[in-house]
Amino acid sequence: MFPIITNQASCRDCYRCVRSCPVKAISIRSKNGNGEFYAQIIEDICVLDGRCVQVCPQQAKKVSPAQDRVRAMLKAGEKVAVSLAPSFAAALPLSRPRTLVSMLKKLGFAYVSETSLGAEMVSAAHKELGFKQPYISSACPVVVNLIEKHFPDLIPYLAPLVSPMIAHGRYLKRLLPDHKVVFIGPCIAKKAEITCPELAGAVDEVMGFQELWEWLTTECLCEEDCEETGFDGPQPALARLYPVDGGMLRTIAPSTDILESKVITVTGLKNCWEFLQHLQGGFIDHPPYLMELLACNGGCISGPLSVTGDDIYVKRQKIQAYYRSCLLSTDETCSFACLSRPELPADLLRRSFTNKKLSLPNPSEQEIRDILAQTGKYTAADELNCGACGYNSCRDKAVAVYHGMAEVQMCMPYMRKRAESLSNLVLSSMPNGVVIVDYKLRLLEINPAAERMFRCTNQDVAGKHVSCILDPQHFEQVLESRTLLHMHCRLPQGMVTRQVVFPVEREKIMVCIIVDITDEEKHKEQLAQVRSQTIERAQAVIEKQMKVAQEIAGLLGETTAETKMLLSKLINLMKEQ
Repeated sequence: MFPIITNQASCRDCYRCVRSCPVKAISIRSKNGNGEFYAQIIEDICVLDGRCVQVCPQQAKKVSPAQDRVRAMLKAGEKVAVSLAPSFAAALPLSRPRTLVSMLKKLGFAYVSETSLGAEMVSAAHKELGFKQPYISSACPVVVNLIEKHFPDLIPYLAPLVSPMIAHGRYLKRLLPDHKVVFIGPCIAKKAEITCPELAGAVDEVMGFQELWEWLTTECLCEEDCEETGFDGPQPALARLYPVDGGMLRTIAPSTDILESKVITVTGLKNCWEFLQHLQGGFIDHPPYLMELLACNGGCISGPLSVTGDDIYVKRQKIQAYYRSCLLSTDETCSFACLSRPELPADLLRRSFTNKKLSLPNPSEQEIRDILAQTGKYTAADELNCGACGYNSCRDKAVAVYHGMAEVQMCMPYMRKRAESLSNLVLSSMPNGVVIVDYKLRLLEINPAAERMFRCTNQDVAGKHVSCILDPQHFEQVLESRTLLHMHCRLPQGMVTRQVVFPVEREKIMVCIIVDITDEEKHKEQLAQVRSQTIERAQAVIEKQMKVAQEIAGLLGETTAETKMLLSKLINLMKEQ
């Protein structure tokens, strides 16, 4: 598994990792095609310097942990030996560095040794190589990755030697064949180094100092409760200075003046990149016999998995203080002469390197121009080269788009201009009035619809108090409550409006949207008038009908009475006959 994991959900496509990555091993990809993007590491380009992990503000980049697997080893009863990187004295917040040995033993590790022993073996092998041709140190796995993946023409310069970690791991495997070996250090690239087929088997797991410190904290182990204890096995000497810049050179040639004039130390991945560019381009006449290149500024003391946040000068002093304390120690287990020098067969110290450069097609000039045109860049003057997208120039970003490693939308100035033009278009096209004021109730802007409502221009009122066109009372209420406010208002111009006022906290402004409902109100009045008239007329008709009904009823009553009387007389007359 690749040592660096990306959490897509946490990534906010801020491009900070792209800007920080010296080799541009970051691809911006779409999240399920929904318009959101995340930064994914391109494994074939990445050199594992860990910069993206350190700079990500959302902690979307995580280092693959090994702590659980190491714990499982110990729980299963495995005998485990520790190869401890020499930068531990500066990378961990310990006032007495050698108490760490006791802490590791309490965690269950059976054997604790310094990786500096492997550094001494590598230095001795360098001396055997001689100085008849220039060599680049192969101790830093990030530099090895850099050359294999980006400067393969310089592979012949790489010293054909394993790193101190691999040398020490192989030594421990020969010394303790029934032990597993765990390396603990500040380097992410070490996690990938142990998986290289040629180097596999030397070290079983790699833990970072951060993982170790978390483990110690969980177990409540602190240096106050532990004694200073010597490391197991042979003790290193000058190689304890390996983690600082120049430490390797000091170990190989502590006093050879002629050699010292033929060596160079370069730290920091950007500086290493530039140095290798010059070397590959043939701009360095008579390259130094030994080139110590370290990807981290100041050396391994600045490794990405360190715990302390001290600057490189403080860390350097801590390494020097630890080295001096070992020189002055009266503990026999820490004396340099107590045991014979460790050795390894020459074949176990040698290795080879491979051209791993990713071959990508080059876009044509027209293809680059077509990509640039998508972000409004038609001439050289349009190419701002601001670097906000993470690339050094607009053309570099266009090439990345061509290779599928970047998106057109990554151009910040273009997207901002586009957003502003769209917002201005919407604002100017709105049929409703828009008034924007600051928290001091000063008018910042009114749109064309508001200009027509108040019979003024934006230029006329900009900077004036809102009271010159609107009642400030509603704005004051919103400023106090910080909530949205709805109301109906009649403007001095006779216009009836529906208004909404709301705050925009981030910009410290208030926005008022004004809807002209004068015609609507007139229609309502007309409708009410028609309704009233209809009711009056209906009432009149009802009254008239009631009156007619009453009159008809009266007439019918009289007629009925007369008829009854006549019929009664007729009946009586018929009875008499």
